[in-house]
Amino acid sequence: MFSRHIAWSYRTTTRAAAKLPINWPALCTRTHARGTYHVRMNGIDDPDFLVNTDQAGCGLIPTGKKTWTEKGAKQVKGHAHDEKRQTTLVVTSTASGMMLPFHSIWGGSTAKSLPAANAPCRAEADALGFKYAHGDKRHWSSRETTKMWVRTTLYDHYVAMCEKHNRVVGRQKLLLFLDCWPVHIAKKDPDDFLPWMRREYPYFLIVFIPGGCAWNIICPDPPH
Repeated sequence: MFSRHIAWSYRTTTRAAAKLPINWPALCTRTHARGTYHVRMNGIDDPDFLVNTDQAGCGLIPTGKKTWTEKGAKQVKGHAHDEKRQTTLVVTSTASGMMLPFHSIWGGSTAKSLPAANAPCRAEADALGFKYAHGDKRHWSSRETTKMWVRTTLYDHYVAMCEKHNRVVGRQKLLLFLDCWPVHIAKKDPDDFLPWMRREYPYFLIVFIPGGCAWNIICPDPPH
């Protein structure tokens, strides 16, 4: 009916694509080499101490990516895709296949903007160690929420794995792979993330995933 009477067609909403660096093979090879170096030189001999974390915006209102719009339109507007209706979910896993508790970042500044204490499955999530926090101004990860994640989720995992493998806390090294998020690479101020990590957790070694290369690190030759 839409296509016949009002000249509309069923289209996918437009979205800018992430740019893949031209020299991504070299960047990924260097990242692999840095990781290998840290593993070999610091005696990281168990995959429980190899940790990768990433974050992504999650829509609070599930909607599809297709809608009706005028035929020939170059821009296709979508509803409920803007960042005001999102939260950021920080997901962490280890090379041994273990998933660490999720850490979610929400907009707002009061407890009312966080999941309610009596929300469905909240008690189960709390028991699993899920954490909730506010970003600086919106739902994006901030310097403080990232530090909170290190102090709680990452450090708790590290201590538990040291106990499991009979390692000494502070002597056993952990290798952390992070994306090149501005908060992660900030180092001008002593309280920025990198100087803070070196000062507070010198046994956490960091390797950065080159910008735009996350998928290619996982699958260097994706199927066409």
